[in-house]
Amino acid sequence: MALTTKQKSYIQKNAASKSARRIAADLKADEAEVSAYLTQLKEKEATSAPSEPAGSRRLLFYTVMLAIPVLFFVLLEAGLRMGNYRGDLSLFVYPQSLEGRYAVPNPNFTGRYFFQTSTLPSPSDDVFLTQKPENGFRVFVMGGSTANGYPYGFNGSFSRSFRDMLQDMAPDRHVEVVNVATSAINSYSIFDQIPEILRYEPDAILIYAGHNEYYGALGVASAETFGAFPGFVRAYLRLQRYRTFMLLRDGIVRLSGVFVSGSAASGSGTLMQRMVGEQLIPLDSQLYELGRLQFESNLNAIMRRFERADVPVFIGTLTSNLKDHHPFLSVESENHPPADAVFAQALQAYEAGDFGLAFERFVYAKELDALRFRAPESFNTLIRATADRFPNVFAVPVHEAFKRESEHRLIGFNLMTEHLHPNIPGFHLMARTFMESFKEAGLPFVSLQTDRLQSWQHYIQRMELTEFDHRVGEHRVKLLMNAWPFVEQRDPRGYPRNYRFTSEADSMAFLVVNEGRRWDQSKVELAGLYENQGRFELALAEYRGLMRAQPFNDSPFIFAARIWLGLNNFEEARPLLERAYQIEASAFTTRMLGAIEVDAGNLDRGIALLEESLAIEPDDMQALFNLSGAYGLKRDFQKADDILRRLERINPNFPGAAAWRQQLNRHLSRN
Repeated sequence: MALTTKQKSYIQKNAASKSARRIAADLKADEAEVSAYLTQLKEKEATSAPSEPAGSRRLLFYTVMLAIPVLFFVLLEAGLRMGNYRGDLSLFVYPQSLEGRYAVPNPNFTGRYFFQTSTLPSPSDDVFLTQKPENGFRVFVMGGSTANGYPYGFNGSFSRSFRDMLQDMAPDRHVEVVNVATSAINSYSIFDQIPEILRYEPDAILIYAGHNEYYGALGVASAETFGAFPGFVRAYLRLQRYRTFMLLRDGIVRLSGVFVSGSAASGSGTLMQRMVGEQLIPLDSQLYELGRLQFESNLNAIMRRFERADVPVFIGTLTSNLKDHHPFLSVESENHPPADAVFAQALQAYEAGDFGLAFERFVYAKELDALRFRAPESFNTLIRATADRFPNVFAVPVHEAFKRESEHRLIGFNLMTEHLHPNIPGFHLMARTFMESFKEAGLPFVSLQTDRLQSWQHYIQRMELTEFDHRVGEHRVKLLMNAWPFVEQRDPRGYPRNYRFTSEADSMAFLVVNEGRRWDQSKVELAGLYENQGRFELALAEYRGLMRAQPFNDSPFIFAARIWLGLNNFEEARPLLERAYQIEASAFTTRMLGAIEVDAGNLDRGIALLEESLAIEPDDMQALFNLSGAYGLKRDFQKADDILRRLERINPNFPGAAAWRQQLNRHLSRN
């Protein structure tokens, strides 16, 4: 019996999964007929044109649909990069003035971490070679405002004194100490910076960080936070390398800003004030523990990265003002007394001469301070434990050194400016302590000539901090302490409104801090004022500070050299001019150096320098006069005559030219 249409349909559906016998049994049909029909199906399939399976068409459809948004975001990312959205946020930039040979920390890189704060903190301007020389020894310094050098500026930072000490003990090495520390950042930012630092082959890392762990950018209690999960925040830091992600982030921030009021949104108040999201963090509270876990997690992640790169890390224990700083915020809890009561007990014990009890109470009062701008003692325990766990990590006993240098171990204004930033003796002590740990580590790849280390007082003097720099530090502290949290509300009649200047340096420093005047321009202006008053040593001190801060700027070297030239002290002027000449050959430096060389009897170099000066400024009359005289001393009278004629065409009445013409003519007539 022939197969029915229904039976054929069943066979087509099951041809791939069942045999002819099984299908015949299912249909109660003749097996031979089923086999014949299956053969027909196979022949038809073999001879028919191939058709694309439905599954393949669906896959292609979904692929195209998914590719459209991916392509959109790829093009958006490319467009944002071409448009330089958010600017250059890399850790280092390459100033055109240094012709790409040198890199410097990027003043804008902190834009990665601050999405509500409009005024961004900046790192130092330490310059280093993009290509590390064979004899190079390169150290990077990481951390927050203390490592950055607040309140004195970069010349006051411990990193520059450390560099002085290291260079003295390793005279055969090209030492570079690059400070990338900035205010209001914490361990998240340090973790984020490591890949870019490793590209420049660091030989060692110095870290002083932890005070900003709660309120610093992305901290658990910060106004700039993404939550209390370190792994998630570290993933966010990787994503913000994409401009599309930053565009999305900025859009969310702008939208939320419509509904948010206060200092963080408005940009008012000090940076210290603007960074606070959650004020109340009692001892042993959940937020306290989250901050501690954040610090621990990030420390481990940081040290693992450096361990894999085989880079030694020196991390300082954290210190702060115990005796002379009242707790910011006092609260009473079930397990702890209020901080102000404990602080009062400490003062009472101190007045009674019970310094052991006073120390214990001062430390406890600091631990109880619910506004956590000072790191708790548990952070130092974590730092020491981390150093024990990683063979390449060394704990630097900064806190222990500060206690040792303080009477009865009670750290106060003897080493601090306010709650935690060191004064100049404090910064110097930090540098010493880091250097002592560095020496004790005995790194195999650097040989230190410890007998070349100078006196500690010598390194304080080499900071080149003038009255102006000290006043800048004082004004920054005054401004800070006249605002929350040091006072509940700023006194509009107090500082800075009613401040009375004590000196020219003080007034300049006031303008730098309160009106945004540039530090370097103010130093130049102040030095010029001193020069006009005949106070040359004070002017030279300002220029030396600029030389230290900006070693690749020829201006302060030239300004200082002019003073010595005016005093006819060529011995002091000469090295300054040589350094300016190394930075950039100008008409002035080549002319003056050429004249000094000629005066010293080095005629060939003097003539070469004067020729170089004229190549830069062909009609420089003084250079022409000096060069003609130099050729005369060399007894090349014809050349001297040619150059003197050039001068006479420009100015026949140039002082001294007539007398030199008479003398030169006599020489020419003899020849």
